[in-house]
Amino acid sequence: MMGQTPRYVLATQPRVARVERVGVLVIGAGAAGLSAALAAAERTDVTVLVRGALPESNSALAQGGIAAALDLHDSPQFHVEDTLVAGAGLCDLDAVTALAYDAPGLMRELAALGVPFERQPNSQFALGLEGGHSQRRIVHVGDATGLAVIQVLIAQVLAHPRIRVCEGWQVADLLDLGGQVIGALACDAAGAWTRFLADATILASGGTGALYGLTSNQPTALGEGIAMAYRAGAEVADMEFVQFHPTVYRTQAGRGFLITEAARGEGGVLRTLTGERFMPAYDPRAELAPRDVVTRGIYAAMRRTHTDHVLLDLTHLSPDLITHHFPTIHARLLEDGIDITKEAIPVAPAAHYLMGGVRTDLFGATNLPGLYAVGEVSCTGVHGANRLASNSLLECLVFGRRAGRAAGRQEVRGHRPEGAFQRLDRATQRSPIAQRVSPTWRDDLAAIMLAAAGPLRDGAGLARGQTALLQRPIQADPDQPDAITAANATLAARLIVESALLRQESRGGHFRSDFPQTREEWHAHTLLHRSRAPQLVALIAPGMAHAAD
Repeated sequence: MMGQTPRYVLATQPRVARVERVGVLVIGAGAAGLSAALAAAERTDVTVLVRGALPESNSALAQGGIAAALDLHDSPQFHVEDTLVAGAGLCDLDAVTALAYDAPGLMRELAALGVPFERQPNSQFALGLEGGHSQRRIVHVGDATGLAVIQVLIAQVLAHPRIRVCEGWQVADLLDLGGQVIGALACDAAGAWTRFLADATILASGGTGALYGLTSNQPTALGEGIAMAYRAGAEVADMEFVQFHPTVYRTQAGRGFLITEAARGEGGVLRTLTGERFMPAYDPRAELAPRDVVTRGIYAAMRRTHTDHVLLDLTHLSPDLITHHFPTIHARLLEDGIDITKEAIPVAPAAHYLMGGVRTDLFGATNLPGLYAVGEVSCTGVHGANRLASNSLLECLVFGRRAGRAAGRQEVRGHRPEGAFQRLDRATQRSPIAQRVSPTWRDDLAAIMLAAAGPLRDGAGLARGQTALLQRPIQADPDQPDAITAANATLAARLIVESALLRQESRGGHFRSDFPQTREEWHAHTLLHRSRAPQLVALIAPGMAHAAD
């Protein structure tokens, strides 16, 4: 199926008004993109393309906090061990080690820069507990940690003389020449197109949660960066592992609003609508089990009680504790008439995080020279089959910095001949007419993905989803920005379904009712590439995959 993917999302080339040369091009401005930009700017000029306006990103929505072994009774090695357990055997040990051991110093550095992490009376970090962690190690700023971190990073970026931020830009395609990524094709809010030619390009465009409709993510989290990288020839790994956050509240406007893991860490319990607490009977870790386990426990309770949600009950906790630790949640739900100090919160699982993505090494490099990927768009190997709570912002910060420094050192590989752009034009696959997108394409795509590749899957449903996705266009005309978004989103959805069909077992965030057990022969990674059949591989480093037996 995937070998027939067109190289470019644009069915015809636009009349490009200008060509701009930049040092490092960063696509995305969440915690990963901003960290990468600051690190790259230590050596070269950086241009950051932002889809919307600052500070819109998934990072800004992150509530719970950032994991770091800062307590005297904790250690980075304990953090490593907890991450490996959550990852269900598919974490890369070197990547996890880098993450955990970099974390304590990085938190102290962020605090010194002005992130107002909560403190104890003795001035030590106030550390929370979340599911899957054996120790209290979650540094936080109330329940708005991501926004607090993003605001500090944005201030640094905007003040940096070598960094330029361009808001309101839609990136459609990566550009490559001779096997090397040389930049990206993007249009501004007025519809004018530009070819940005870069010595290095860093993808930091986020994950795929919005493919599922109800999500804790921004509406722009449609996997477009993954689709662009795949079209260019990047290796994409482990796309079947989609984490559904167990506790998402559906607002009166129909949007998903995350109820942080920390609410259960502080003692919140899950109940059916009749008041029955059900998680202890499902798993001995109860509400503090890893997210995939809690999600399946909630689904089992909803099926048994024939309801579409359960209740997260905090009412037995002190009202002062609730309003102090969860002020954002308390205020937001009051807007919808729910006082969480007195009433339980209606919640259900919703798409939250993608463990897979563009495959990278420990410095964000992909198999394509000139292309780096950081944050949720990437697959560093840190999360394996299931991300441990509060490791996401940490991954953005740790690997964003690593990738930025590596990209800043990227040397231009040879002189680009004057005819390069004409050859790019000739290489573009063209369609006679690109189909116009339906105004309901988001809802239609979400319905396909929930039915085929939601928290509970099976081969028949995945096959039906694959057939439905094959009927949707994955190219668009340059004058149809929404159709371009839909085309790349559809390709990202295809990659998830393709990988989920390949993996005939259940592991981490991937659960198939027709293969409900974890199987040793599948103790490997799925790998997709546009010019090869899907593979099961033992991953070593980009470009060094070995087929599994």
